[in-house]
Amino acid sequence: MKYYDMLIQWSRIFLMNKSFSTFSGEDHSRSLLFPMEKVYENYVAQQMKKILGSDGWEVLTQNKGYYLFMEPRCKFALRPDIVCKRDNRTIIMDTKWKSLINNERKNYGISQSDMYQMYAYSKKYNTSEIWLLYPLNDEMRSRTDIKFNSGDGTIVRLHFVDLARMTETLEELRDKLEMTES
Repeated sequence: MKYYDMLIQWSRIFLMNKSFSTFSGEDHSRSLLFPMEKVYENYVAQQMKKILGSDGWEVLTQNKGYYLFMEPRCKFALRPDIVCKRDNRTIIMDTKWKSLINNERKNYGISQSDMYQMYAYSKKYNTSEIWLLYPLNDEMRSRTDIKFNSGDGTIVRLHFVDLARMTETLEELRDKLEMTES
């Protein structure tokens, strides 16, 4: 019977509609944690594959097509979350599970290493169109068109995914993709 103790504890939590809060008493529970950056990345990628695939886009996820260095042998694989291709156009999308801040002087809270990563994607995939997809938060709700232009052919655009309206937001991104030409 000891073998089933954990299963019984979890079943009680769900079947008796108990919450995960701190309390005193004899009951014990375990935490259930998810790597939200992976959940977000995978969900957005699969939805974009479905939404854009029906519009004739080839959508690749976790594409391993390029390396940062080729000699002495292929090193440092580049793996963008989403690569969208149609005709002669390529758009790289990368999801970031991070809450940005509405402060341009602090680069909105974007990490410098993320921007270096996007720049490398642009050069290796020979595209100027790089999209960073962040979850929308209240502080950034009023921001719509944030972009960074390197001056040498790389444009990184920030787009926000409203977690309360994910499907609609991703469809709106599809519409922006159709309207946006670098």
